[in-house]
Amino acid sequence: MSRRIPRMLCALIVAVALLLASVSALADSLEVKLNTATKVFQKASSSARSVKVPKGLRVKLEACAEGWGKITYKGYTAYVKLKYLDRVDPLKAYVTESTSIYQDASGSKRLCKVSQGTVVYVVGVDGSYVRVQNDAGTETGYIKPSKLSSSKASEYGSASSASGSDSVPDSLRATLSGAEGSKIERAIYVAQALIGAPYASKANPPKTFDCASYAYYCFRKADGITLKSASKSQGYDDTYEKVDYDHLKRGDLVCFDTVSDDDLSDHVGIYLGSGYFLHASSAARKVMLSSLSSGYYKRTFSWGRRIINE
Repeated sequence: MSRRIPRMLCALIVAVALLLASVSALADSLEVKLNTATKVFQKASSSARSVKVPKGLRVKLEACAEGWGKITYKGYTAYVKLKYLDRVDPLKAYVTESTSIYQDASGSKRLCKVSQGTVVYVVGVDGSYVRVQNDAGTETGYIKPSKLSSSKASEYGSASSASGSDSVPDSLRATLSGAEGSKIERAIYVAQALIGAPYASKANPPKTFDCASYAYYCFRKADGITLKSASKSQGYDDTYEKVDYDHLKRGDLVCFDTVSDDDLSDHVGIYLGSGYFLHASSAARKVMLSSLSSGYYKRTFSWGRRIINE
């Protein structure tokens, strides 16, 4: 493993972020283990230099993005596919509605059917599925994260209510009256209405979104503004004024450097003000509210773009 890649001080917890939309899902690192003997890489690329590591090796997960986990081991840093990592301490979760558990992450072969309230233990993530086990850890299957909650049925009510628009502070919510007169408020009104919408790498708005298609859809729907189609091109589009952190305004596009590559705009969202923004999260697998004031997104923030001037 190489020491050359700079360490990130804080990152997403795999699987916890898939279940909790709050900022508390962020932490410094998470202890995980390799669930198979596999290669780890110097960069988040299968063509990078690699070394093979044994099954069961315990490492620290420092960050995750685009299906890759950034891990550290005895001061060394490397990258490995998230599907090869399991939580050392499985996370207890509850099935929110009757659904299927599958044998693999393709969802093509059903392992069994489970009812609402069934307890499972999340150990990892593979593509758009969460990997779960029974209490004894003797059986493993795959389930959609949207079918899970960290709370019992009496507390969450339904799968959709756990991530509703109430997540946006009242002081930052766009109202219908405001949305009728302000371009910025119209965009935010559309954006907040989509909280909880599923994430998909092959987005199909308005049913599913990735970060770039979410921003594109909200501005297009609100004011006919046509952004470019990818997070990189949106972040580097000099058609719109570039703004730093201290000068962000409500309705700005916010851009983040979340992947170890040559560009600094791998992820985008819509700024609400007071340190909050809305975005389609690949980790949480849904549109959600996050904090820009501290933690992971404060550290990975690159710049903003002033899409609407009012």
